[in-house]
Amino acid sequence: MLEYFLLVVAVSASGALSPGPLFLATINSAIKSGKYSGFAVALGHMAFELPLVVAIGFGIWNFLGNHLARAAIGLLGASALIAFGALQLRSSIKDLSRSGGEIAGHVGVNAFIGGSGLFSAFLVGLIFTALNPYFIMWWFTIGLSLIAEAIKISALTGIFIMFIFHIWLDYAWLGFTGYATAVGSRLLKPRYLTLISLSLAILIVILGIILLESTMATL
Repeated sequence: MLEYFLLVVAVSASGALSPGPLFLATINSAIKSGKYSGFAVALGHMAFELPLVVAIGFGIWNFLGNHLARAAIGLLGASALIAFGALQLRSSIKDLSRSGGEIAGHVGVNAFIGGSGLFSAFLVGLIFTALNPYFIMWWFTIGLSLIAEAIKISALTGIFIMFIFHIWLDYAWLGFTGYATAVGSRLLKPRYLTLISLSLAILIVILGIILLESTMATL
């Protein structure tokens, strides 16, 4: 079991610790929602991830092995990233035009769902996970080996054991990211925070464009 725990952590690190849309969204959410927002983002992430892993384990989502299904997910995810990034970009530009560059409006996905508390951070985790095709494809490629091994250990119980071994890394990483961002943001002037938000928006749009191009190339 110790060997399996180390295997899960090592494999999970390739996805959990890689900078992507959810990581950027966590940073952005922490600026608005406070130092515990990263844990709320991780909870939202888990709310989508756990049913997905169980469904994969029981073959419910095998249709995603279809080329057209993967392409549809890629197009939807790319469009969502570009849309959310554009919302954040627009909000940041408006904030910069204000005196002092104070962050007055909601940013990114917060502009879409409204609010800036922990529930908003939860929705950030849920939405940016559900609309991230890279995340879904990770579970159907790299993560599939973990699910297969978990089923060998003890079917559904094995899947839950594997998931516990995996999910703590998301809570640790996103929780630390949100906490460090929120604490550090207190030392910055509002205009600098807005510039950070603007930079994150550009990065999210770029990720969406890259994903869109790679998806179109497979059609």
